[in-house]
Amino acid sequence: MRDAGLSIVGDTAPGFPARQGYGTRAYGNTSPGTPLARWLLMRPDGRVTIFAGKVEYGQNIRTGLAVEVADELRMPLSAVDVVLGDTDQTPWDMGTFGSQSTARVGLQLRMAAATAREALLELASQRLDLPREDLVMRDGSVASNADPGRAFTYGQLVDGQTIEREIDEEVALTKERDFTVMGSDVRRIDAQARVTGRAVYAQDVLRPGMLFARILRGPSFGARLVEVDASAAEHMPGMVSVVRDGDLIAVLADDDESADRALSVIQATWEGGARGSTIDIPGILAETKRDPVAVQETGDVDEAFRHADHILEATYYAPHVSTLPMEPRAAVAEWDGDKLTVWAGAQRPFGLRTELAGMFRVPESDVSVISMEIGGGFGTKSWYPTGAEAAKLARIAGRPVRVAYTRQEDATEGTFRPAALIEIKSAFGTDGTITAWQCEAIHAGPMGYIAQRGAQTPYAVRDVAVHVYCANTLVRVGSYRSLGAAANHFARESHVDEIASTIGLDPFELRMRNLSDARYRSVLEAAASRFGWQSGVPPTNRGVGLSIGEDVGSYVASCVELAVEGREIRVRRVVTAIDCGLVVNPEGVRNQVEGSTVMGLGGALYEAIEIGEGSILNTSLSRYQVPRITDSPEIEVVLTGDPGAPSTGAGEPGLVTVAPAVANAVFDSTGQRVRELPLKRQLR
Repeated sequence: MRDAGLSIVGDTAPGFPARQGYGTRAYGNTSPGTPLARWLLMRPDGRVTIFAGKVEYGQNIRTGLAVEVADELRMPLSAVDVVLGDTDQTPWDMGTFGSQSTARVGLQLRMAAATAREALLELASQRLDLPREDLVMRDGSVASNADPGRAFTYGQLVDGQTIEREIDEEVALTKERDFTVMGSDVRRIDAQARVTGRAVYAQDVLRPGMLFARILRGPSFGARLVEVDASAAEHMPGMVSVVRDGDLIAVLADDDESADRALSVIQATWEGGARGSTIDIPGILAETKRDPVAVQETGDVDEAFRHADHILEATYYAPHVSTLPMEPRAAVAEWDGDKLTVWAGAQRPFGLRTELAGMFRVPESDVSVISMEIGGGFGTKSWYPTGAEAAKLARIAGRPVRVAYTRQEDATEGTFRPAALIEIKSAFGTDGTITAWQCEAIHAGPMGYIAQRGAQTPYAVRDVAVHVYCANTLVRVGSYRSLGAAANHFARESHVDEIASTIGLDPFELRMRNLSDARYRSVLEAAASRFGWQSGVPPTNRGVGLSIGEDVGSYVASCVELAVEGREIRVRRVVTAIDCGLVVNPEGVRNQVEGSTVMGLGGALYEAIEIGEGSILNTSLSRYQVPRITDSPEIEVVLTGDPGAPSTGAGEPGLVTVAPAVANAVFDSTGQRVRELPLKRQLR
């Protein structure tokens, strides 16, 4: 059924067109060539609703997308409603990752809003009998320039009509000089709901007759269930049933507490599974590397090394890290005949829908995934097994079922940042010119694109050979904020500082001598200037360090000040400059970079999962250390770049420069070069 008002429809967001094999998606229909998806609806009450397949998990896209539409439509931000991640209502989307929401979906929504603006001007021109150039749009109305009293609200213009227009990809977008909301600090439109407890997460969903599930987990990765005795659980108070489906053993109860008690008395025997430990991982990476990809090859590195003034070789290591979002995974599933509805906090609602349709052999049109508020994702919630578990148990039970992970469960059943072993060999002159660069980067897991992020050198080096590899691992790896770019930047920017130290050149000066890209130079100069970078300061317990980076099209540079006392590292100050093109909401970008900085500090200083006998040992917040408020330094974010350039990502780039800048500052303070993360475990 078509809704009354003005609908703006179009293909999927730029970058995911049908010609790339993703197909045209509409209202959750996954067949290529189907009718176009609705992106915007102007309602007869004058409010506009925008639709996007992205999800909100704290990165503030709900506000950012609404801001872009409000400016294009010349209407109050308070009149914009946002629907996200509902597979029955929003355009198909690959998932919310890679810092692509503003860059791709934001642009699509701006074009949709601008198309709607032109349609409203056309309607007003007809109603007022005036040429378009004599009309002005402001505050959700179109009025005569000469007689402002002659005006129609947007709602009045579309009232009683059902109009559909296709996005005009050539439509003129609002110029920077005409922005009224974009480019200004805007408070989150969902802030009050989040801080007052009115935001609804998957764990908050209650359905009539809903059962609460707890699932029996194996003692180690890959362990197989041999025998189970659930007799002691079957007649406990609040228990409904014990379900066994292959290796899946679950208890279904009237409430969480009853499910917990029942699960605790089940006796199970397991066999097999992984037996490795943390200390084995670097060796496993080296022994199992495969699938080499040449990321960057120019010139002849072997010849360059033969004629080098100086050669430096070093190996760097970054361990597996937990994403540890504040909200553990949860999902509620309900069947109505052969139609399935799942309420979840997944970063890929359409991917989850495809998975569920395949699992139960039903059309995707019979599966609805409704995205709830999400308490942090950082990539790991692209993997969302709770949806499938809840759906399977709900089908068996014939009633709605909720599966909500405990903190410990989420820490073992989720995904982890891939560990990485990176070898770098460089050649350079006494004047600091880098003449050759060779890098062999091995990243755990099967996904080559993880290893490639950030692997290239940004420096103007003639002879370069950069290769990346996949390798086996003990744990399930997956997306993490910046993927492999975090480890690759740590290795590269640490190595560049080692070059500077070898020849006695200031790290800032060395980078400037080897950078030809104007955007890199700009962010480095901006960060150093704001920080007050000074060269030639002798080592004390105070140390300073810097690094540069690029991720998802955005350029960053960070300067760090810290103090080292024994094995304690106290980061006092971080200044990061970022060039991410057009900044829609400066406060939103600053928040993203601040969050990335704190997360990067955790990975730099103390975060790493501990594995023993094939299982994770530090699954609780009491054993897995993350930065607390008291650990957070003074953070300053400098926004640079051209506001006339396209928006690029802001959610991940701020992380990649943190660890190398901290490691370089530790060296500046102590003279100790640490090539393995986390730094606190390696200090002598």
